Amino acid sequence: MNRILPMRRIAAACLSSFVLLAGVASAQSTFIGSLADWAANPIQTSGDKQFTYLTQSGSWSNAELFTISSNIPLDSHSLSIDALSAYIGPYTLSVGYELLITSTDNYFQSMSLDVNASGTATLITKDIFATFDAFSTGTAPGSGTWSLTLINSSSGSTVSLPPIQTIWVRDTITADATGSILGISNTVVQLPEPGMLAPAAIGMGLGVWGGRRRRRAATTAARFATGRRNTGGKLG
Repeated sequence: MNRILPMRRIAAACLSSFVLLAGVASAQSTFIGSLADWAANPIQTSGDKQFTYLTQSGSWSNAELFTISSNIPLDSHSLSIDALSAYIGPYTLSVGYELLITSTDNYFQSMSLDVNASGTATLITKDIFATFDAFSTGTAPGSGTWSLTLINSSSGSTVSLPPIQTIWVRDTITADATGSILGISNTVVQLPEPGMLAPAAIGMGLGVWGGRRRRRAATTAARFATGRRNTGGKLG
């Protein structure tokens, strides 16, 4: 009987094992503080993610709280802006930053915008740029290489990104006197470089498969030895 599994079955089994093993890790958070705190310490890191403060506009009061959260099993990373309910409309605020992956083996897959707001006049625009020059010149909301806009919304929106490792982001937050924004979350999802996951998965699968073969061989040897003892050293 041929005990060698087809490579496709090994890879499939390994991918499942890879996901299960990754799930052992837990989420982690980094509290930045207010926008003034971030400006004073512009480079914030979380794993292989680096968030660098670049620009701001509007009358930020430092009541806000910036937090970076990472969900390691899902490879998702969020920059949240909370405590915005302290701001009374009308107002327009913006913050710009660079987000890059320091590992050469990963790239961005998507970015999403989620808003917790109430009232009838709120507008949040996320502009994502592929170059710093485009970020520097595209200051008008909606001028990004990719843009997400939520109007009077407490929901989310997502845009797919090409396999790049650096993006520049500007969030523009607007509310009139009747609108109230509680918080905003910017979530980016990354994936391994194309071609990296399959070999790693196959390697892990081969390791798992090899371990199973060794255990089966050990069990067979033990049964054989037991049989010889029970028959006085004679089998068959």
